[in-house]
Amino acid sequence: MKQINKKLRAADNKFRALTSLNQCEYEFVLPVFDELVCERLKYYTLKGRRRVIKSYHEAANSSLPGSRSKLDFLLMYLKENVGQAYHGCHFGMSQSKVSEGVSFLLPLLESCLNKLGFQPQTGSVFHFPSQAQSDYLIGDVTERSIPRRKCNDAQQDEYSGKKKCHTVKNLAICDSNGTVVYLGETYEGSMHDKTIFDDLRIDTQGFNLLLDLGFQGAEKDCPSVILPFKKPKNKDLTKLQKSVNKGISKERVLIENVFARMKRLKIIRNKIRLRSAQARHTVIMIAAGIHNLRNSFRNPIINYS
Repeated sequence: MKQINKKLRAADNKFRALTSLNQCEYEFVLPVFDELVCERLKYYTLKGRRRVIKSYHEAANSSLPGSRSKLDFLLMYLKENVGQAYHGCHFGMSQSKVSEGVSFLLPLLESCLNKLGFQPQTGSVFHFPSQAQSDYLIGDVTERSIPRRKCNDAQQDEYSGKKKCHTVKNLAICDSNGTVVYLGETYEGSMHDKTIFDDLRIDTQGFNLLLDLGFQGAEKDCPSVILPFKKPKNKDLTKLQKSVNKGISKERVLIENVFARMKRLKIIRNKIRLRSAQARHTVIMIAAGIHNLRNSFRNPIINYS
């Protein structure tokens, strides 16, 4: 199989099951992705080596002829998170060629989504656009399972006491429409949520930021942060405090729905096999970008609670 056949591509539900995108979203991404692929191949080989002569003509018997085949190949890999040897059987490739193709195409898909304007901000500074139409912001940390490493020190750094397995974490912030506006750097699973938040310099432009009790103390440095009331030791919360906590929870459930939509890509939901820290961060950035793409083309997430 060089690419998804016409029969499956025409069936919208089957095409979404394979790629997580419908035909309109896919065709919107393809031209920009094609432009970036062609530009990259002029200067670099699939192995990442710089070409001596800046010209490239794809062979007719190429494993992935054309950008449509390359996009199908990458989206199916991200959606199903299958083993590379198994994925290679579908595309008539060896496991090593699949590894080369994934490493080559991942940054291009991230750049494509960024060029289209669907990638969230990242880094250590977050500035919320003042012109954005949103009533509030919601923040939380999402964890992804990773293989256990041989090094004992690395095992301790990556072990999450909450998930009882080895993970990596990312802080995400979404707006009231369910769009991911910020996705932080990737941290080891042992890092506390509050510590991750403290590494971020945040400017919410006056918008309230709803967090959970895992970020207790964040309101001291960031006045716009709203936290639920914590139950005092050997005491109960008042009816008013319980009512406030219930209201915050009803709004905060939105970011859990966002995480669920991002995890339609099984490479985010299941244990990620990619060992490179950069590849792991690129993958979740792509998941956030694809979610924002789907959110803009389809109905945004509505909180009915």
